[in-house]
Amino acid sequence: QVGASLKVCTRSRFMKSLEPAFSAALRRLPGGCFAKMPRSQAMSAVPPQTSLNNMCTYFHAWPKHRSMFIIYGSRRASSTSPMEESTSKVGDMREISNSFNLESIYGGGMNAAATNGAEGQTGGEKRKAAAPAKPLGLGGVRRRFERGQKLSMVTAYDFPSGRFARQAGVELVLVGDSLGNCRLGLSDTVGVTMEDMLRATQAVRRGVDATGDATSPKPLVIGDMPFGSYLTMEDALRNAAAFRVAGADVVKLEGGGHLAPVVKALTNAGIAVMSHIGLEPQRALLQGGFRLQGTSAASAMDIIADAKELNGAGAVLLVVEMVPEEVGTAVQASVSCPVIGIGAGGKVAGQVLVCDDMLGMHGRPPSFAKMFFDVGRASTEAYENYVKEVRSGQFPGDKYSRHMPAEELQKLQQLLPQVQLQDTVQESAESPVVNGHAASSSRSQSTSGSFGFELLQGRLLPVQRHGVAGVRLAGARGISQAAGTGTRTEPQQLCSNAELIAWRRKVAEQGRRVAFVPTMGNLHEGHLELIDAAKQRADEAIVSIFVNPSQFASGEDLDTYPRTLEEDMQKLRERGATALFTPFANELYPTGIPGGTMVVPHFVEGKSEAADRPHFVSGVTTVCLKFFNLLQPDVAIFGQKDAMQCVVIARMLEDLMLDHRIALHVVPTSREFDGVARSSRNSYLSPSMRQKAPAIYKALCAATSAAGASPGSVRSSVRQELERQELEVSYISVADTRFMNEKADEAELSNSVVSICCVMKEEGHRTCRLLDNVLVPAR
Repeated sequence: QVGASLKVCTRSRFMKSLEPAFSAALRRLPGGCFAKMPRSQAMSAVPPQTSLNNMCTYFHAWPKHRSMFIIYGSRRASSTSPMEESTSKVGDMREISNSFNLESIYGGGMNAAATNGAEGQTGGEKRKAAAPAKPLGLGGVRRRFERGQKLSMVTAYDFPSGRFARQAGVELVLVGDSLGNCRLGLSDTVGVTMEDMLRATQAVRRGVDATGDATSPKPLVIGDMPFGSYLTMEDALRNAAAFRVAGADVVKLEGGGHLAPVVKALTNAGIAVMSHIGLEPQRALLQGGFRLQGTSAASAMDIIADAKELNGAGAVLLVVEMVPEEVGTAVQASVSCPVIGIGAGGKVAGQVLVCDDMLGMHGRPPSFAKMFFDVGRASTEAYENYVKEVRSGQFPGDKYSRHMPAEELQKLQQLLPQVQLQDTVQESAESPVVNGHAASSSRSQSTSGSFGFELLQGRLLPVQRHGVAGVRLAGARGISQAAGTGTRTEPQQLCSNAELIAWRRKVAEQGRRVAFVPTMGNLHEGHLELIDAAKQRADEAIVSIFVNPSQFASGEDLDTYPRTLEEDMQKLRERGATALFTPFANELYPTGIPGGTMVVPHFVEGKSEAADRPHFVSGVTTVCLKFFNLLQPDVAIFGQKDAMQCVVIARMLEDLMLDHRIALHVVPTSREFDGVARSSRNSYLSPSMRQKAPAIYKALCAATSAAGASPGSVRSSVRQELERQELEVSYISVADTRFMNEKADEAELSNSVVSICCVMKEEGHRTCRLLDNVLVPAR
């Protein structure tokens, strides 16, 4: 409660007609306003017999200056009436405020509670508290119990949980031995030690004592005596004293009447005791497991007898666990102290819950516990988002990074010329698309920044990509990552050619552009960046997931290629893809695989990737043509990592005269934090293989940026560097971007694509081919 409670019957004419048992209080509500309400939940919402004017005082906001005077005795009180007099009938009474409801007023919510003597905030301006919050103490707990106010108790194990409990206004905080299950990963509470409990008690005490914005009285801190800590009277006295020194106000013992002598001895020593009966987790094995206790009249009487004996020995509080509600009622009626129930019904003095159960930290809680918020799920999502943003490079970004002064950075760069210390800041300029082609421009090219292919006047050329003005792109990240993650939609799944054609016809009737992203599934951040690019260039972004058998040779990983459709669907949903095409093989190859007609791009035969995997190039080209014929997209989106694939698709569109209606856009290679190009097959890498992988991109960058670099020097230096690091180089190619023809050793390096394939092998693991490339723009 905030503010001092007021017995209105002694104040003014407002309470003259009330019965003596009813008393009211002024409480500060969310937003800083004040309202008059019953002092206890056990009372009716308004006085049972009163005048209309007095009734209205319960349904109007009270002026703050008068409320502060009544609660705190301020000398700055106004001489006006404490209430605006009501001139309307009961039916015209208006609501107190939109910031709270009747449940928060009469239900004793933590924001409505108001009896600790500290002033809140109004209009965002903090005022000095009239008096610091005082400990509630056993006396305060007893007074609340006698008034009929329900008591709340939660477990806490550390500083944050203790602070949260204090801020919520609970009366009792139990440092429970459930610490073992909830924090230490133990199967039960038996393995918890005194050292564990004392350390936890100290942390909780610090959390409870931390004032912060807390305005409620300090709750009692109760230390749970762990298993084996009170086997003898000497142990009980010594360990209970240790709890008091650690910050506990009360100690809790599990056990029935046989512990009455221990309770009495501790009480005589000045240590308050809470007893725990019913189900006793520390001896649950002897009780038949974690099951309901007191289900028969005889066993119920035993529990009641234990309660009486412990209360008579001096126990100031009782916990009764896992008993029928009727037994809990009988226990409370049999003793004079407050009984706190857990799975004991609602007719006892108060309730206790394990904080992890009410927060959903470990999945579904026990049947008697209510999950008030699913912190477990929220935490999992937060961790997943963190990992995702770290791997994509989105975090920390500029917002959470700090930079050196420009002059000092320049000096450091001169001292470390081999290290790129500053990312390129790129300006906004996106090439317009005219009749399916990206319009040519006289853009100046440089060797820094992010590059990609563009189909310019019939040629696929490496050009500099441009992003949002002022956006700093992290390292080798592509422009699509700066575009955001989009909105969540439910992509429509299309499984047959007929469904795809019908979908495309409907979209065309609506006059909407379509961008197409072909994939084989097992999606990673690189694929999702393609979807971002598709959404930027069209109204509809459709993705295909099809493990194309015609691009796999005998002995390759067709059967073991990762297939993760459910996970892929979730990623597409989160990224905002419009539709998903997941055909069976017989839909695309009705006469068998590879089919009677294949597209064979002869111009790349015997060159780099086509020399290593000739079936791959023809298989990809054939299936893409099938996709294009079925879908008729306005834009096709590919990733730069497979450079030859991009060149082959561009030439196919041109040679088969599809380029007038299908624009090709190639997104820069997506990379991990250390420069490794993202690939679905990266999951094949063992830890040691993954550790070597960053050397590939580093070698490409170093060779192409060296002063006076030529095609010959690039081939030689990359191969030497990677072989020095014991990597097997399948090929290193420096070719033009039109025909993928190898350039002579002494030719100009500009306007080239430098491609590489490394074969990673390790005993006991799959062989993995890593592809990568860098583009050297026209100078």
